[in-house]
Formats: sequence, structure tokens, C-alpha cells
Amino acid sequence: MLRKITDKISMVISETGFTYCNCIYINDDIRAIIDTGANPRSLAEINPEQVDMVLNTHHHYDHTRGNALFCNARFYIHPFDAPALASPEAFIHYNSIDMWMDIMPGDEFVQAGNMLGLSAESMDHLGDIDGTLKDGEIIDFGSTKALVMHTPGHSAGHCVFFFPEEELLFAGDVCLTKAGPWYGEIYANPDQMIDSIDRIIELNPPRLTSCHVNKIYNDTAPRLTEYKNRIFRRDERIYEFLKNKPATIHDMAEHHLIYIQHPTPFVVFWEKLMLIKHLERLQKVGRVYEAEPGLYYSV
Repeated sequence: MLRKITDKISMVISETGFTYCNCIYINDDIRAIIDTGANPRSLAEINPEQVDMVLNTHHHYDHTRGNALFCNARFYIHPFDAPALASPEAFIHYNSIDMWMDIMPGDEFVQAGNMLGLSAESMDHLGDIDGTLKDGEIIDFGSTKALVMHTPGHSAGHCVFFFPEEELLFAGDVCLTKAGPWYGEIYANPDQMIDSIDRIIELNPPRLTSCHVNKIYNDTAPRLTEYKNRIFRRDERIYEFLKNKPATIHDMAEHHLIYIQHPTPFVVFWEKLMLIKHLERLQKVGRVYEAEPGLYYSV
């Protein structure tokens, strides 16, 4: 489904779940789309074969899964994320799937992946990148311009796009859902995410939307501040939990310190990966200690 934002900019609304995403379509002298993760029926409304340029905010599957539909487009992504789209082996590494057996003992990856639509046959989104995105560059589509901002944290190469004339920021997966922020892969970094959110707050865009919400927000600074503060609240939940007794990431995940619900094994996997990031943060400042390998406590 297309939802007009301006004469030249529309949101491609995905009609499916969280393994898909909304995209931004620019219908100007250069026809472009930012991310391709909407469901195929929604993408068909913009005639993908007629699109000139694909800009991926980052490498994750729910944002790149439709890349193969854009058979005549040139593809751009930040250089830090470009390697993730080069091969199945790189995809596995950048998404931390090579850590699955250690983190998810007893859970079969193939079955969990099938629940998200991940399989060997679904890797057709991988392929050559024609160019890379640079922080601060202006992309000229014709009468529409977009500023690229490198905002790492969710991934190493995550970028957002600001349309200055339209006073609109497309924030990618700096995504104002109830479940975020997410930093559950090897090159994700909650410290960088905090800095990236602060940078967007400093920009203070009058309007903001992101990949997994269907709204355009006008109160961007308070929303982003609350979103950022969730990272600190997670720190405190983990710290307080470890004051009771030493625990492993498996013990902690059972108590839902990141996510209220675990609807799929992948959500448990991501919770454990994010717990590792928080434990690293807390160890750096001397609030959490490792009693023995894999067993943590706080005082």
C-alpha cells in the first residue's frame, strides 16, 4: 500500500509482520526507494523494474529482502554494511548466525530460520553493490534532495535520510516501536546507538518516521529521548537481577530482561546477543563482574 507524504515522496506500507518493513519511495527525475523490505504486493505498486536507485539503510534481511525485484536499479549502502550482502557466508557472519550453536543450545537453526522466511532459497537479496553511501552527502533525485547521515549502532553501517525541504527524517531502524532499540548482531553497538540518537535529536527534524511504524511523528525529540533511555533502563534491570545471584545469559533471558515476549527462537537469540552487549557495558564501568567464564554477578 502506498501512502503519500508529499507530491514526490510516498511510504510503501508493508502489509505483513516484523520480518518485513516500510520503505520510502521517491518518484522524481530519478526514481528511488529507500529499503526494499515491504511485502511483494506493496512493492508491485511502484513497478520495481522502473526504479533507478535502491538505497539500503542497512544490511538486515527485513530491509533488503526485496532487492532482487529491482532488476534495473543501482544499489547503494554504507561501506561498513556492504560486505554483509556479498555472499551467504558474509550474511551468516554479519547476522551472528555463526554464534547460534553456542547461544541457542538445543534449538535447531533451520527450523527457527524457516519461521522468519530465512532459507538457502531466500538469499536472492544478496548481490553486487554499485556504490556506497557517505555521511553528509546529498543525494539529488531532481526536485527532491536527501541528506545521508551515518548512524551506527543498529548495525555498523546504518544510515538515516533527511529530506530538508520536506522537513522529514526517515530513520530506518532507529525505529520508534515498543520493542526497540535493537542491537542484536556482532557489529551492533548500544554505545554508538546512543550517540546516533543524540545526533538525530540535535538535528531536531520536524517530522520523523521509521521502518516499522505507520505514523509520522512531530514530537521527535521527546520520543527519541525516551527511546534512547530504554538502553539505560535495560542496564539497570540486568544490574539489579545480578545482585540476587550469579547468572548466565541463558538464565537472564528466561527472565525477559530485554523483551517481554519471546514469540520465536530468534527473539530469544537476539535477547541473548543484546544481553552480551549490556554485560560488556556494565563490565567496563565496574558494575558487573564475571565470576567464571559465562557466569556474571553484580555488587
